[in-house]
Amino acid sequence: MELRQRRGNPHPRRGGNLVTDRFARFGGTRRLVVVLLAVSLVLLLFAGLGFTRSASDRPKAALALMTTLPLQWSEGGIEADLAQDAAPHPAFARLDQRYDIDLIDDLTTWKPRDGQLLLLAQPRAFAPAELVRLDNWVRSGGRLLILADPALQWGSLYPLGDKRRPLFTSLHSPLFTHWGLELVLPITDDSPRIIRKIGAFNIRTVTPGEWLPKGTISPRCSISAKGLLADCRIGAGRAVLVADADMLDAAFWEGQGMRILTGGDEFANLALVEALLMALKSNNALNGDFVGK
Repeated sequence: MELRQRRGNPHPRRGGNLVTDRFARFGGTRRLVVVLLAVSLVLLLFAGLGFTRSASDRPKAALALMTTLPLQWSEGGIEADLAQDAAPHPAFARLDQRYDIDLIDDLTTWKPRDGQLLLLAQPRAFAPAELVRLDNWVRSGGRLLILADPALQWGSLYPLGDKRRPLFTSLHSPLFTHWGLELVLPITDDSPRIIRKIGAFNIRTVTPGEWLPKGTISPRCSISAKGLLADCRIGAGRAVLVADADMLDAAFWEGQGMRILTGGDEFANLALVEALLMALKSNNALNGDFVGK
């Protein structure tokens, strides 16, 4: 009997250890799976938090701004700007939500940040050294948006000719000619106020200009939107030019009744400016549905 029992189970202790080892191995594997699942859930949670993070928490793109328009500062002087209810112009406030804005007043001393866009909104006349610096910066890869108005109608506290008043007409013909463009003011019998559809953007402004090809330089600028836009590839860089600056005036795009009803803009002037800056940033073309060709 003892011999048969040994033959039937020659290694009783070893058999018991095998069963225990199997249970231990199964439990260890289960614990490993639980740990991996927990780690995966934590990673998904962090990824979700990063994806749903609000736009205000994300770093803003860099934008340099030069203008004679009263966008950040009013025309009322220091006292008005320091008043308790003082606020920047609505166009500046809108751009400031998306961009980290550097106000500049001299292109020769400007130190561009990496990837920084440049917005020139009816800027003052440039010295020759500034024109050379601007042209070289664009040719080396800079991205530029210019709002150049041939007949600015922006309201001002100061009379025509006062240096504190926004520039009435763009004084950058030498730069435009150098790039193969001419800025003109069309003479029509229509109302000076216009509503124009540019792709998906309905804009309203007053006395806009028109870009025309200039000189015998090989074409480097494509003109669209009935002459309102010009897209120039210059060296390694790019400049988009708009033949109007009054479009930034809140009187043409904010609206009253529409804003009360919908909380949005009546016209897409600022949306167009933001889209142009985005196109420059991502180097997308201004064709097809963008300009409604």
